[in-house]
Amino acid sequence: MRFLKIDKKYFYWFVLAFFISTIVGTQTHELGHIAMAEALGYETTLNYGSMTYNFEGFSEDEDVIAWRKIFENVESFDDFSEIKKEEADQLFKKIEEKFPSNPTDDFYITLGGPIQTILTSFFGLFILAYRNVNKQENFKLTDWLAVFLSLFILREVFNTVMAGGTYLLKGSTFFSGDEFRISTYLGLNQWTIPIMTAILGAIIASFVIFMIVPKKYRITFILAGFVGSIVGFILWFEFLGPWLF
Repeated sequence: MRFLKIDKKYFYWFVLAFFISTIVGTQTHELGHIAMAEALGYETTLNYGSMTYNFEGFSEDEDVIAWRKIFENVESFDDFSEIKKEEADQLFKKIEEKFPSNPTDDFYITLGGPIQTILTSFFGLFILAYRNVNKQENFKLTDWLAVFLSLFILREVFNTVMAGGTYLLKGSTFFSGDEFRISTYLGLNQWTIPIMTAILGAIIASFVIFMIVPKKYRITFILAGFVGSIVGFILWFEFLGPWLF
């Protein structure tokens, strides 16, 4: 039963690695959106948990500047006077005429994030296969790096599970995650792509954890994964991310 013991030294290293992976995985996912948006000619901005994109010259447009100025010291559109509401509506219509939305571009940009995440996971798997690590008991740094890259796809599992929990506990039926939006664009049930990517993620993660990670580290690795990912998520989205961005 030696493999059931927790290796304290590796536990702390794994926690740190999962902590870093949570942050890196989040940012690289958003960079996937950004790469696609910039390839389509949009201006982009990276945030700690999201990205935004607009047409070139959007931020410098006089109507956009005027529209944003209206909202500077107001929390809600409902707080406007009727005159201000009319002014905001007119400006918004002018902005829409100048910069019409493009559903096809929106789809490709939405697709960019999940594609980046999945390709990163496949890249990690490729390294593991190339190094033939399933026959190794003593991993090198490159092997561990490949393991963590391959587990980036756990994002797909996490997002779908969280959405499912929200549906069961709160009865929510609208979800704005990338995979849900992709399903909607393709005319599918909104759960189709999230469930497919979650299943793919679960298969890859199970293979890596139970077939690749050496047995003597496995329990330590799994426990550290829960701790490091949760701590990383909370610290990044609640503290570090807002502070840095």
